[in-house]
Amino acid sequence: MKKLVIAVLVLLIALALSACGDNSIDTRVDLDDASQFPIDVTDERVAAGESIYSANCASCHGPVNGPVTLDAAPIHSDAGHTWHHPDRLLFQWVLDRPPLAAIMPAFRGTLSEEEVAEVLAYIKSHWQPAIQERHREGSIQYEAQVVEFGMK
Repeated sequence: MKKLVIAVLVLLIALALSACGDNSIDTRVDLDDASQFPIDVTDERVAAGESIYSANCASCHGPVNGPVTLDAAPIHSDAGHTWHHPDRLLFQWVLDRPPLAAIMPAFRGTLSEEEVAEVLAYIKSHWQPAIQERHREGSIQYEAQVVEFGMK
């Protein structure tokens, strides 16, 4: 019984300490324009994003609708998982690499913030309208939390 109590205490202390740690991914983006997210999908952004995606992303991710070129790189079509994440996180992950990504490089200093938005608009343009709308709603909800909790 004593060993069980000690094991539970050790587990609780470990949980408490892990909750006190900082998040290794800083989701704040220092921008004056609060309306940057969700990212608008415009014809201009989609056209620009296509060439940027081809030059920087397709070598690993393959075409947006697949198949992937590198197994560790996720497909970005609406059949994939990309649309489950709000624009702010996708934007940050392209700039600074996703958490737990072992291979994907950070593109901060390689791509401008507008170029990242163009790539994301290009990816999103391949999604079905219902998926685009769900993603937009999720991004809006996430932004509301960013404002509410002062994370911006």
